[in-house]
Amino acid sequence: MPRKVIDDVLAFAEVGLETPLYDWQAKILMAIDKFSLNDRIKVAVSAPNGAGKSERVVGVAILRWLNRFPRGRVVLTSADAKQIDFQIMPAIRKHASRFPAWEFLGRTVKTHDHGFFLSFTTDEPSRAEGHHKNQGSPLLMIVDEAKSVENEIFQALDRCTYNVLLYISSPGLKTGRFYDAFTTHREQFLLVEQVGLADCPHIPEERIRDVIETYGERSPFVRSTIYGEFMAEDESTPMAVNYEKLMDLLASPPGAMISRHDYSAFCDFAAGGDENVLAIRSGNKLLELVAWRERDTTASVGRFIIEFRKHHLRASQIWGDAGGLGTPMCDMLADAGWPINRFDFGGKAGNSAVYYNRGMEIWGKLSRMIEKGEVVLINDPTLISQLTTRKIFYDLKGRVKLETKDDMKARGLKSPDRADAVAGAFALGSPSFAKFVKQTDDPWEQLDAYYDGLPDDFRTGDSKDSALQKKLGGWAGE
Repeated sequence: MPRKVIDDVLAFAEVGLETPLYDWQAKILMAIDKFSLNDRIKVAVSAPNGAGKSERVVGVAILRWLNRFPRGRVVLTSADAKQIDFQIMPAIRKHASRFPAWEFLGRTVKTHDHGFFLSFTTDEPSRAEGHHKNQGSPLLMIVDEAKSVENEIFQALDRCTYNVLLYISSPGLKTGRFYDAFTTHREQFLLVEQVGLADCPHIPEERIRDVIETYGERSPFVRSTIYGEFMAEDESTPMAVNYEKLMDLLASPPGAMISRHDYSAFCDFAAGGDENVLAIRSGNKLLELVAWRERDTTASVGRFIIEFRKHHLRASQIWGDAGGLGTPMCDMLADAGWPINRFDFGGKAGNSAVYYNRGMEIWGKLSRMIEKGEVVLINDPTLISQLTTRKIFYDLKGRVKLETKDDMKARGLKSPDRADAVAGAFALGSPSFAKFVKQTDDPWEQLDAYYDGLPDDFRTGDSKDSALQKKLGGWAGE
């Protein structure tokens, strides 16, 4: 790399590394570079995912520091190993050919003059201690995804003697040391920078619009992701389903749209005082909501089978809560010839950047359908109460999560069994009909009052009157 590139951090990035910078990225890198030989300089950056933190700020800062100070050291810690392995290290290694005298090994980089970069994850404060600058060997420390790092780790870093300390993360809750950097501890920092996706021209406007339309302009997720704001978690935290939106939907429901090829059911299992629930829906309509209490799990399994047969269900159309008590009940159903699909509310969400687990993901899907007026529900007081009294919160990574059932119980609320079953019935369904929908401009017919009172064999596809079925919206198949 030519010497003239080394003397200026912007030229180093844009010419030496061929990495163009936005104004906010340049501002941060210039602050680190200008005060690199000072003592205990602090910089804090809050920017949403996709803004270019790893590639254009952290990666460039590390390489610039070692290039300017061949005996210098950079120490990075993060609460997330994947963040280091799949974001930070690739951002550094992509430039390895520009520094042929350096060694790039695992999570470390070594210069030709005994300088180094070291990255690690830890929940042990002792591992974060013992890092100190030396004469001719300045120290840059980086706390990546700082919103998720425990306070004890920050206390350990406070005992280090560094030249520059960088906190960098996507915004999280209004709590912790990272949030303090932008509020109560702001005077301790040379520079604090809050960035939103609107500050990043490489983010397509369509993506920003889609996020806002999906979650709402004032939702904490949008305020955090789009505008880079921190999120509150207090008594004003919203419920999983908005009561007013649900009441509007029940008062003025959309047209019912069904098909025997988009027909699914969800079982929420229970014992003791909680309810066993079977929710059945076709298309956008909740057809049945059957609930009962039974302490004997064997008897409950028998009742589920009776309901399956009564409503002409097939095992492939049925999903069940496989967590806790649900596992043995799913096993008993399978032994009885009903190998239903299994669903884990605590499992990893498909969109794990937004949702804490799969349970929150399916509740979120139902909530959006209610807000958009897309579903036809049963006006059941217990269901309404369960949907609109469960709180949602945000974890330290900004993911939305459901209030636990234990916490609901502490507030005097019962287990939301009916709501869980309805959310599952709407979120899970037949992939064959989903494929049909993608191939057809308007696969639905408006059913409204026509549907109510139709016999079960019509709904399940056994009716011989295929002409009427087709007229009212049933899909005849391929």
